[in-house]
Amino acid sequence: MIEGIAQVASDAGAAVVAVQTLDAGTDQLELAEPPHPPHPLAWDHAAGFVVIVNAASVKYLNEIQATGRPVVVVSHEFPELDCPTVFPDNRVGVRAAVEHLIRHGHRRIAFAGFMGALDQRERCETYRQTLIEHGITPDPDLIFEAHDNQKAGGEGAARAMLAAGLPSTAVLAGTDLNAIGMIQVLTAAGCRLPEDQAIVGFDDLSDSSFTEPRLTTVRQSLFKVGATAAEVLLSAIDGTGGAPARHEVATHLVIRESCGCPADEFPGSHDDAVRSPETLRAQGRSQYRERTRLQLALSSQYDISLDLLRSHEEDPRKLGWLRRTPARAGCLGLWTETPGSGDQPLDIVGQFHRASSLPVGSLPPVRASGFPPVAILDAARAEPGSLTFVVPVRVGNRDWGLLATVDCVDLQAATGREPINQWAALLTVALDYQAVLRTLREQEEQLRASALYDHLTGLPNRAHFVQLLAAAVAPGTERRTDVAVLFVDLDGFKLINDTFGHAVGDQILVEVAERLRAELGGHGTAARFGGDEFLVLLDALDDGHTPTTMAQRLQSALNRPHRLAGQNLVVTASIGVALAHDVPAADAESLVRDADTAMYWAKSRRTGGRAVFEPSMHDEMVARLRASDTPA
Repeated sequence: MIEGIAQVASDAGAAVVAVQTLDAGTDQLELAEPPHPPHPLAWDHAAGFVVIVNAASVKYLNEIQATGRPVVVVSHEFPELDCPTVFPDNRVGVRAAVEHLIRHGHRRIAFAGFMGALDQRERCETYRQTLIEHGITPDPDLIFEAHDNQKAGGEGAARAMLAAGLPSTAVLAGTDLNAIGMIQVLTAAGCRLPEDQAIVGFDDLSDSSFTEPRLTTVRQSLFKVGATAAEVLLSAIDGTGGAPARHEVATHLVIRESCGCPADEFPGSHDDAVRSPETLRAQGRSQYRERTRLQLALSSQYDISLDLLRSHEEDPRKLGWLRRTPARAGCLGLWTETPGSGDQPLDIVGQFHRASSLPVGSLPPVRASGFPPVAILDAARAEPGSLTFVVPVRVGNRDWGLLATVDCVDLQAATGREPINQWAALLTVALDYQAVLRTLREQEEQLRASALYDHLTGLPNRAHFVQLLAAAVAPGTERRTDVAVLFVDLDGFKLINDTFGHAVGDQILVEVAERLRAELGGHGTAARFGGDEFLVLLDALDDGHTPTTMAQRLQSALNRPHRLAGQNLVVTASIGVALAHDVPAADAESLVRDADTAMYWAKSRRTGGRAVFEPSMHDEMVARLRASDTPA
């Protein structure tokens, strides 16, 4: 059908964009309610729209018509929509099928089909009317409803027929796939076909000539249906189409053995084919080509799947994997904001053209109404027989954007199983995987930061500071002899917390950290030891600075008032200094301990003091601790 649309459009010098309105990877299903596409896809490019069956909601189609663009609907009617429709002629084909069964002497003729489709309801009604015209009263017990138009629906209908005791002698199936499913179930149950049950289908799929017995069916030219829809649309676009009307494409009965006709009563029979060596050779060549095609398709899909599943090695958004496909060109647009509805913007993050190398970023962002970009449509125009396919990169609630490819129609794939749908589904999974990896890396970085940095001030924490200090004093030719540690304690900080609350106290700690960073510049590293205590590593002092002068500068900076809680709050600092070259074989923990001792020694002399560690300070502090432990 799409091929017929594309052929007529090409003859008229027009391009075709085929938009899939279901998610990528959607299971084979029949839609009770048409989907409502959330975006005005390709509206900027399109002069009109052909809607195949119920691919879009009436609300969406009304919105299209409101812009002045005509709409043509194939094999479906929307009562609320005033537009042309195109149908296969269900009535002529079904009437011919029922009358053929009546001529075989059948009076108990059943109908089996999916009543959720308008086509099937029309075929069922024509079946009933034809019986009445021939003096046969339709029996409602001979109507068996299939749950879909597929083979599984026919299997279910056949099981219902068997459960009812097989009350019919012949059955008209709504589709060939329904009929094929019925043949398999009835044959497995021991029924002789067509002796116990004659079967007629509708569609004349290629499979219908390979069933056993071969399937009598109503042939409809889907190519002609699509071509007619395109012709009607072009007439509506140029204003020559007249009032909206129903257009029907001729159907006719193709007779084979499943209706009860002997094989030698019609051309192309199985016996004739067996007697014709040339026919056998032609069938052999056809089967060889089909086998080769399937092998290549399986190999290609395997390679593409591996490419997309290796998204941690090569970014699938670049579309390099399209080189393994027959696509001529393609592009990937990802939503720039949370997916919703309307004319949302997309970033063109990946491009592919088989004949040239297009750099990523050469196509500007577009909105949904302008997707696919004009460059992709031009690539389709340059390749005779090509059209642009657009599928959502969306599975379930994961919606990344849209994939467009330039390719020919694949006439071998089953409906809904076209390779592009699998590509889009795998691409969705690959992008999900990339997002998970990014999240894990971010969480890993956050955990690393939590392990090394103080969450309030952003300064290195005690453990990280000790690592940095250990590296600075480690033995080796790179070791500096002027490394120093400053231990900074805020005086009276507990009073700030008790008086103004911990929120104000936290603000002071953050500001203290900022002042330390600013004053140190590139001369050292500040860290938070814990509570109201900070550490400073001086390992890059120049000739104009000493640990003592730097401690003085830091004190001056920290002693400036803090403007918080509507008033000036003053928090002074006491600082202890430990010099690495004063400590034989200095280690990080020892230097921190010595700086801490010097700070307490200075604080014991006066608040806001500073001191450089000397071994005697340690002895004095130990003596004080022992004195405090002596019983009175």
